[in-house]
Amino acid sequence: MKKGMLTAVIIITILLVLFIGCSTKDTVEEAVTPDALAAPESLIERVSYSLGYLMSDSYKSQGVDLDSRYFALAMEAVYGEAEALYTAEEMDQIMMEYQEVLTAEQAELTAASAGANLEKAETFLAENKDRDGIITTASGLQYEVIVEGEGVKPTAEDEVTVHYSGTLLTGIVFDSSYQRGTPATFPLNEVISGWTEGVQLMNVGSSYRFYIHPDLGYGEIGAGDMIGPNELLIFDVELISITGK
Repeated sequence: MKKGMLTAVIIITILLVLFIGCSTKDTVEEAVTPDALAAPESLIERVSYSLGYLMSDSYKSQGVDLDSRYFALAMEAVYGEAEALYTAEEMDQIMMEYQEVLTAEQAELTAASAGANLEKAETFLAENKDRDGIITTASGLQYEVIVEGEGVKPTAEDEVTVHYSGTLLTGIVFDSSYQRGTPATFPLNEVISGWTEGVQLMNVGSSYRFYIHPDLGYGEIGAGDMIGPNELLIFDVELISITGK
């Protein structure tokens, strides 16, 4: 069976069984309790329960709130060929309204997280700048020299090869060329500004540690699943070479 067809079958099955424990045979208020159903025996029964559980768990983890009574009512309408309560256009509008609610809620959560992370970042940097060996540039970038090399320094237009490890304030490593076992090569003017500025301070053969304010990193947007909005980033960087030099 083709992947697309299999996906469609799974989705249809999910819609049939997601809330198999609820019945609208008499009224939507009469829910079938787990005790009213025998333990699933056939493959379809077991698949139905498994898909229903997994999809419900997925929706719940995403913060999607559903009313199983009306979900079951809709299934009964479709497979009983009853008239729908809403037109297709009305359903589209309902889903759009719900998406707007979810978007607004996510925006509130992001804003709260961004504010908290920014406060943590600035508190850390305010304390960190007074440590021995910490240098703060005009932009607010903080760094310390771990090993000072003797090679040339790159410019923003150069391509560099580095080994690095990036961590959050929590100590979680979100990216590491060391863990991958392969150094990274990239144009220095195509990375976050904290890197563009910081690596230009390094001689080839140097190892620095950078403390990057969110404004010099990924800002309020964050990056991927691990770097939240306004996260302070800590990078250990080893400048291995500059292309062509």
